[in-house]
Amino acid sequence: MADTRIIFLIGMPAVGKSFWGDKIARAYPLTFIDLDVYIADQENASVSALFAKYGENGFREREQKYLNKIIATTASDLIVACGGGTPCFADNLQIMKKAGKVIYLQAETAYLLENLKSSDELRPLLNGRGDMTIYLDTLLQKRKNIYEQAHYILHTKDISLITFDEIISSCINRH
Repeated sequence: MADTRIIFLIGMPAVGKSFWGDKIARAYPLTFIDLDVYIADQENASVSALFAKYGENGFREREQKYLNKIIATTASDLIVACGGGTPCFADNLQIMKKAGKVIYLQAETAYLLENLKSSDELRPLLNGRGDMTIYLDTLLQKRKNIYEQAHYILHTKDISLITFDEIISSCINRH
């Protein structure tokens, strides 16, 4: 649908993409898709199981396939919470930027660690890592230049629904 607008939330694991995606979708109202949940539903397997079966590259190929499917088949205004690595694989970031607006949710490692401690979600890339602070710092440094190509960068300490209001209004076609 030519009028459809999609907002993609990107950022590090545990930054709050799913939390804010759901909250924004309820407030505006928009359709919300958590890309990892969507992939798990489509593949009838958890993200962890898919990582174990296909490795990271195999998972990323499936992730790109489903990202493209969402973009091609959506019939409503939409907000998508992407996996932390989604924009870093192949040309996913360009695909997302072409299909809508990309918002990078930015946070310090301490914030991510705090969220990880209070979460029981299994995150395949974080399993079995030694010093989580060093790992997250290194991962952020690898991904930072890609994340910062987003249309908008919002720091988690500054985020509220009001923060998103202007962005949502400019991104979503109201009929």
